[in-house]
Amino acid sequence: MNLPEWLILWVWQALIGEIYPEIRAIALRYDKDRNLLLRYYFDREPTEDDMENIECVITNIFAHTSSDEKIKNIEDEAIYSKDRMADLDILDGLVYARRESI
Repeated sequence: MNLPEWLILWVWQALIGEIYPEIRAIALRYDKDRNLLLRYYFDREPTEDDMENIECVITNIFAHTSSDEKIKNIEDEAIYSKDRMADLDILDGLVYARRESI
């Protein structure tokens, strides 16, 4: 499934002020049952602060859904990976990727 434009915009808005250097990439999966998976890739083991940051982003995304229920559920994953960016599982698409040298 391609990511809907409205979803990309909502996530981008939710990420304003929530991106920091340790985040390598953020991938999304959105299914026909209106479930969203938000996967963060980090360049180190995720911390409690990282998980709180992700919860803030999820809250901001849910703030858009009050009347139309385009998103029923949001799950999150925080993954430490040294894999090359090209080898990461981008699910249905990336909404953020930092620039990395090869």
